[in-house]
Amino acid sequence: MERISQSQMAALIIVFQIGSSPLYLLGKEAGTDAWISILIALVLGLLLLMLILLIHRLEPDKDLVEISNAYFGKTIGYVIGAVYFVYFVYQSVRNVRELGDLVSLYFLQTTPLWIVISMLLLIAGYAVWHGLEVFSRITQILAPIILLIYVGFFILVYTLGFIDLHRIEPVLENGLPKVIDAAFGVVSFPFGEMVLFLMFWKFVAPQKKVFPTTVLWYMVTGLFISLMNLIIIASLGPISEMSITPFIELMSQVRIESYLERLDPFVGAVFFAGVFIKMTAYFLGAVLVGKRMVKSGQRYIVVSIGVLLLIASLLFRSYMQHIRIGFSFDVKYHFPIYQFYIPLVLLLVMLIRRSMRAKKNGRS
Repeated sequence: MERISQSQMAALIIVFQIGSSPLYLLGKEAGTDAWISILIALVLGLLLLMLILLIHRLEPDKDLVEISNAYFGKTIGYVIGAVYFVYFVYQSVRNVRELGDLVSLYFLQTTPLWIVISMLLLIAGYAVWHGLEVFSRITQILAPIILLIYVGFFILVYTLGFIDLHRIEPVLENGLPKVIDAAFGVVSFPFGEMVLFLMFWKFVAPQKKVFPTTVLWYMVTGLFISLMNLIIIASLGPISEMSITPFIELMSQVRIESYLERLDPFVGAVFFAGVFIKMTAYFLGAVLVGKRMVKSGQRYIVVSIGVLLLIASLLFRSYMQHIRIGFSFDVKYHFPIYQFYIPLVLLLVMLIRRSMRAKKNGRS
């Protein structure tokens, strides 16, 4: 069986959680208090993380589909597996479409979108084909590079005087309820997405460190995302709420006389790396679920899902439609089903059946 180390899992969590999050002003409904919404969402997301970590702790040698089969039986377990297959495929579709649109926008304006997405899926499919170990090693190399580049961006923005903390004042101007309401929209993206790791955790060694390592890096990346929001708001002010990609907007203004201009391509490159890793992680999750459901070779499953991702990603009419569906429907109504409701039912069933089994063994 494949094995990944604690550091490789940490790298996966870092890049997966950051992903495309810095691209947007998360919790923008809270206005200049959006960074507080992120902190509240981080705490709510931590409760979701505890929920799925408890599921894993009860069955550390099984993935999500195997746990469903063990506690619900093969028929219902198969249905749950199919449901998560659709969820992982849909998430991968959203990420590959986002990545394809950004590549077309910044680098390959005259290349047809389907060719860009096909090339991205070929590279992702190659990584998935080699399995979780190889994919984790790639992420382990990229994670520190991505973080260092972000730190460099922060230093530039700060030293060039873009940050003005007066722009985040007055704090809680519109009251705490509005900030909390905005936080609920952020829980699903990106914090609730950790449910994918129910497909990966069983491969981590040693198992006893899965819980502390996951919580530690989840918190670190969550604070990083909140800091990112704070810097964007303190630098751009009200413009941050109107811009579709405020961080790119901010970095496009960074210049050091004639020595350093046009940093936005570098920003795009960092985003591309993060979104690519996230898209590939969901691609890999869908393949792992598919292998549990269909008795077929990995080559057939990887190619089939890759073609499915290509076709589905082209169904979005535009980048704006993709964004509108994501923030207006998916994070509010669609994603909580997979990230909270199903895991909660699964955990309750696990606890009840384990309790019944313990009582039965006690009587015998």
